[in-house]
Amino acid sequence: TPKSTDASTYSSILSQEVEAKRKLAGPNGWMWNVSLPDDRLVVYYGNPFSSAMGPIGAYSSDDLLALLRQQAQAYADLDPSHPVIPALDYVTPVVQGSPQADGTWTARMPDDSIEYYRELANSNHMLFFMDMQIGHSTVQREVNNVWQFLEQPGVDLALDPEFDMPPGTIPDVNLGHMSAAEINWVIDQLSNLVQTYHLPPKILIIHQFRIEMLPDWQNIRVKPGVEVVTCVDGFGSPGQKLADYRIFDNQQLIQYPGFKLFYKLDRPVMSPSDVLSMSPAPLMVMYQ
Repeated sequence: TPKSTDASTYSSILSQEVEAKRKLAGPNGWMWNVSLPDDRLVVYYGNPFSSAMGPIGAYSSDDLLALLRQQAQAYADLDPSHPVIPALDYVTPVVQGSPQADGTWTARMPDDSIEYYRELANSNHMLFFMDMQIGHSTVQREVNNVWQFLEQPGVDLALDPEFDMPPGTIPDVNLGHMSAAEINWVIDQLSNLVQTYHLPPKILIIHQFRIEMLPDWQNIRVKPGVEVVTCVDGFGSPGQKLADYRIFDNQQLIQYPGFKLFYKLDRPVMSPSDVLSMSPAPLMVMYQ
């Protein structure tokens, strides 16, 4: 079909480009080696202005990197066939419990803070994600707000439908949802960006722990240059988390499977060997 021909042609061109970039890109050449499903991502979540949100805000930079490397190494030791790429997942914007001046119910993090953690991640051969809680804003507005970061290699994106709020709802009181049209717009933008500026493929993480958070997930379209990970979110017992995983990363898998663990809220926290024993084994494991 024309669609498969386009994908095949793009794949061939990309593989040639990847080889060229590996030889010529210097310090950033490692970014061109990152690829799903060949690699596995181990990701630390959070926000530097809130120690309660996850590891990024709970530790100094040196401790954060050391702990993330240690957690990543546990997966590398268990499954040498999938090289592990560490990553930081920085939440911006952060949803708020009351209206802001612009009516979005979100707080955008300062550019200098985002840049600090981007540089911290990328200079240590780690990917950098911006994780969006858009509140009563729009995906388009918030993606455009951080576009200057997405234009750089090694910078990727995560979307959290839980905090994409319908009119009249309150974050953390009501659950939001995100449409395939919103997500496809993001995928289109990232695909065009990668192909126009010859960047390494972008990775898009989509969080989910309820079916209604992605009501028309089957209409999400994967495009060249973008690798889509469904991150099964939500805390609870291993049994509860595995039940969600069987739905979202098995029966309803969009492209690649991902899984989120909570150091303080899961009872108990599943071990890396527990995680890798799931079917399919997650290609992205995130810790909050």
